[in-house]
Amino acid sequence: MGFEWVKQVPGLDGELLVDEVSRSEVSQDAGQYLTETPQVVLRPGSVADVQTMVRFCAQLEIPVAARGLANTTHGQGLVGGLLIDMRSLNTIHEIHDDRAVVDAGADWLQLTNAAHERGLTPPALTGFLGLSLGGTLSLGGIPPAIQSGGQVDSVIELEVVTGTGDLRRCSPTQDEDLFEAVLAGLGQYGIITKATVRLEPAPDLVRGHELAYPDLTGFFEDFRTLLGRAEISEIYGDWWRPGEQGEVQHLNAFTFHSQAEPPDDAHLLRGLTPATTEISENDFLPHVTRIDVAVEQLRELLDWDHLAKPWLTVWLPEATVEQYVTEVVTHLTPRDIGTGGFVLLYAHRRSRLTRPSLSLPQDDSDWVYLFTLMTAGQPSTEYANEMTAGQPSTEYANEMLARNRGLYDRARALGGTRYPIESVAFTQDDWADHYGDRWPKLQELKRTFDPAGILTPGPGMF
Repeated sequence: MGFEWVKQVPGLDGELLVDEVSRSEVSQDAGQYLTETPQVVLRPGSVADVQTMVRFCAQLEIPVAARGLANTTHGQGLVGGLLIDMRSLNTIHEIHDDRAVVDAGADWLQLTNAAHERGLTPPALTGFLGLSLGGTLSLGGIPPAIQSGGQVDSVIELEVVTGTGDLRRCSPTQDEDLFEAVLAGLGQYGIITKATVRLEPAPDLVRGHELAYPDLTGFFEDFRTLLGRAEISEIYGDWWRPGEQGEVQHLNAFTFHSQAEPPDDAHLLRGLTPATTEISENDFLPHVTRIDVAVEQLRELLDWDHLAKPWLTVWLPEATVEQYVTEVVTHLTPRDIGTGGFVLLYAHRRSRLTRPSLSLPQDDSDWVYLFTLMTAGQPSTEYANEMTAGQPSTEYANEMLARNRGLYDRARALGGTRYPIESVAFTQDDWADHYGDRWPKLQELKRTFDPAGILTPGPGMF
């Protein structure tokens, strides 16, 4: 179908764009190796615009995807039909002592700064905050904080436009099926337009302990010790810092505290065996925004936004996390990491990750781990000439996608699951396996809330 359908669109508060520049600007995501150019871009001036266009597209069976800051890497939010650029709906409507009401196109950095002015903070902040609320709530939003759950677990209420164009408000006590489907639902059942999320008092300060290990055995022993004590606020492991080539394991532990009650370093580190220890102190806001500052530096130094990023992110159970991570990190090469890549390991309490659409490993431990291989490679010189709709644009991306599939299959064999923000090609059988017993329910919810099947085709789920 060409552009002729645009002439039939009713009046809007925002604007529909069909020019090549506007369409090309939203034809890729953070992965930078897939291209899908929409026929039309909507910059909504109101939620009513989103309703109008979804209803219109459902009648004509035109696929629709909503886009925030496009931080997925495998075309999850790309579409050949209507692309709704949610960044024009970015108002923070209300901030109270325990909650905020925010448009889905606003980002977490914007909300964190506004809340901090009142001594408040969202309880679950991802490492990088330049992500839209609608985007992370559609995926999960996993922070380094070990007790907070994901961002999807801090939602009180949602405003959602379903695949029929209906505007619904949903919560754990109202329209619960839609609420639980949309949170971590990959945009399949509705478009989040507004969210009410929890806030809590912000800590004053953050004590940091950076611990380095020459071997993985000591790294995991101390990781588990710190988790078991539950005396720290955040922890993550990392590898492949510049100049280290992956031979050093780092634990980064942070303890939130007040001015009046600083932590005792010796007590926190008792019995641990790092090769080196670095201690730092920071105010809370600079701590939680430091990755955003670092990404700005990467943009200047490496042209970060245009690096190919075929990432891999998998959930791992306690029983096999050490085996899997050891297998993977000891065999990574500089080509796997790229010119600006990272390798990270988070830990979370399963009991705090409550949303049923967030598929987690099943075992007896309350701890689950999120392993992320954030490849960021230099695109080939043929990059601009290799662009093909829906297909990887470089030999490098194809190579890394094949690697990712192998690493995912190994994780799956060890009881792991995928966190689908990243680059693993999935079939419908893969999705059915991913969701397990919940899959029939999700199929039913898709038929209910998006009967024309137009929403967010990128993941290929249905």
